[in-house]
Amino acid sequence: MLEVRKREALDKAYKIAKFLKEKYNVSKVVLYGSLAREFDFWEFSDIDIFIDGWDDDRFNYWTMFLEIENIARPYKVSIVTQRDTTEALLKEIEKEGREIG
Repeated sequence: MLEVRKREALDKAYKIAKFLKEKYNVSKVVLYGSLAREFDFWEFSDIDIFIDGWDDDRFNYWTMFLEIENIARPYKVSIVTQRDTTEALLKEIEKEGREIG
């Protein structure tokens, strides 16, 4: 059952990446966190996504986030931009993340 849930979450992540590239012209979408790691995904894992190359307009961010939440359902999603992140998280994303779009 967990393997099915992980496959579904990965499918949602790729759909989100495609959506972000097509609608918001982001240059890079990186999956990180438990879904990106081979053995850490569990029942309550969310979809962690880092986006780069996007015009970071706060109003559009919330519009975009609501659209992404709809795609991700029933999974929770976390979206981080270059502006939102810390050096420590950026290093983690560079180390374990995988580009999906």
